[in-house]
Amino acid sequence: MRRTLLALTAALIFLVQASTRAEDLAYTRFGDFLEALRIQAGIPGMVASVVGRNGVQWERVFGDADVEKNIDTRIDTPFHLDGITEMLTASLVMRCVEEGKIALTDRLGRWAPDSVDAGLTVHQVLTHTSGPAEALVYQYRPDRFEALTVAVAQCTGAPFRTTLTKFFETSGMFDSIAGADIVTTMLPFTDTVGIAQAKRYTSILERLAVPYNVDLQARKIAVGQYTAPTLTAISGAISTVQDLEKFDLSLKSGVLLLPETVALMQAAPFGPTGLKLPHGIGWFAQNYLGESIYWQFGVSDTGGSGLIIVWPTRSLTFIALANSNGLVKPYNLEKGDVRTTPFAKLFLSLFIR
Repeated sequence: MRRTLLALTAALIFLVQASTRAEDLAYTRFGDFLEALRIQAGIPGMVASVVGRNGVQWERVFGDADVEKNIDTRIDTPFHLDGITEMLTASLVMRCVEEGKIALTDRLGRWAPDSVDAGLTVHQVLTHTSGPAEALVYQYRPDRFEALTVAVAQCTGAPFRTTLTKFFETSGMFDSIAGADIVTTMLPFTDTVGIAQAKRYTSILERLAVPYNVDLQARKIAVGQYTAPTLTAISGAISTVQDLEKFDLSLKSGVLLLPETVALMQAAPFGPTGLKLPHGIGWFAQNYLGESIYWQFGVSDTGGSGLIIVWPTRSLTFIALANSNGLVKPYNLEKGDVRTTPFAKLFLSLFIR
């Protein structure tokens, strides 16, 4: 009996070790393929990770955060999130929905009565849809999000920037800031806490990845410019892959939002033909090989790009941030198909088979 138990234990250990080696090999291959794609896309610097249900499973840094100064990217290198900010805004709105202070059926006119989109519901704005409920159509219009900053401010009793800053701090996202101009908007500093915050924000901005314009045909690279000088509902937030890992884990654990709220955010509305439209609340929603995936992107024409993909079946999340637009720009992701970017296609093909 004892020999049998020892044999079973040994076999189990062997299987676990074999499985671990296979997983390590898969991530090594994944990182090597990502590096090849990065070079092909002319991206100077990139950081990527894969997050599981309970923690980070893999991380890797690539290239330079600052080419001229030969500064390597690090796991805590900050990047502009651009459109990924939309995902943060949607999360803040949904916290207000949970509290009963905002309803998804509320009209945008409650906060922007003079807007041409005043008749749209909060749900339509968040899902990029318009038209009557029985005949919704998809129309990618991030600009309509701006009224939601007023909604969040009324819900929380504080400016949108203050609410997002508090969210970062309570989530342990200490390398994230609500806009590149946050230090100047805090002036004057009148207390010890304010001075300490300003120093931390300044340190983050000093480590910010330098944005680059890359001309692949001419094989030229030049310093670019971030196009979000301040925080809005759809751009301007600055963060790191490491902090986005914390955001992802807080969603998966139910700390940030209730599980039923997350499920609601991932439920894309239906169009007039009965087919699902491409965008849920704060996330694009897509089917891949019979599996539901959710994703969001950010891109600056002259600066950076980012991509987040969630596969709920295995609670697996891919996060990538770069200091040129090469992750996203050529691929028209606003149309709703993440497979058009080779970076997403690589992750999907290796992990969802």
